[in-house]
Amino acid sequence: MYTIGKLSKICDLPVKTLRYYDDIGLLKPSYIDSETNYRYYDYDKIEAIKIILLLKSLHIPLANIKQIIESADHVQWNSIIEQKISELAKQKQQITKKIEEMEQLKIKIAAGVPMIQGPILSDCYFENREDTLVYTLRKKVQLKFIDILVKNLFDQVYAYNLKVNGKLMAIFHDRDLKDNEVDVEVLIPVKNSNDLDGCKILSNGKYACITVKGPYTDLAAGYEVLKMWIDQKNLTQNGDMMEVYEKGLIPANLDLRNLRPNLSRHPSDFLTKICVPVI
Repeated sequence: MYTIGKLSKICDLPVKTLRYYDDIGLLKPSYIDSETNYRYYDYDKIEAIKIILLLKSLHIPLANIKQIIESADHVQWNSIIEQKISELAKQKQQITKKIEEMEQLKIKIAAGVPMIQGPILSDCYFENREDTLVYTLRKKVQLKFIDILVKNLFDQVYAYNLKVNGKLMAIFHDRDLKDNEVDVEVLIPVKNSNDLDGCKILSNGKYACITVKGPYTDLAAGYEVLKMWIDQKNLTQNGDMMEVYEKGLIPANLDLRNLRPNLSRHPSDFLTKICVPVI
């Protein structure tokens, strides 16, 4: 027989762990000296420890391991093994997928392709728009202050008791001003005009459109694709290009008295429609 210290060395298992296994009834000593209380283990305990360590490696709780060893139920053993095989197979698939992604990344790097995915562009399409009553503000501002212009727009809509009837829109009349300025007009559809000078009608007609999923800084790609498509269709632009902010920083449920940007939506999930009147 082996002393607990000798068994500890043979099985590479701490003495403290062997004592704990004894306390919970998982691995009892083969013999305990009544005078010294020394624990002794026969050779069969080495095999038992191997089984315990195997089951622990399968992430099976010690309480369940005790039940399995005591029952010696082959059906239960097979069930455990099959479950573990299934788990390992899933891990293998995940690892294989990661390896494939890394291989694709290597190819992109070698080809000089940007590693960060760009915007997702829809196919270009036509849309027939009706006359739309809008309230607008137009101003030359620095790009970083457009959000302030939007807030001013909604403040005035609230002050004039106008009823919002659609998504926020913007027309960039000139993007190439000095000092990073733009000549931008922000528009919001409303149900009533209250005879305000800031209200006007967006004319109905045929519009060429594209939808861009991604941050606002990536909209340039949508503009380029849409311009090329219009040329291919032998169409003529018949007015200003317009951005319609389907999903973005403006919350879906507007509180005009306390407007706050929707910071919970990730910029990669922004959805913006670019519309161009054409003939």
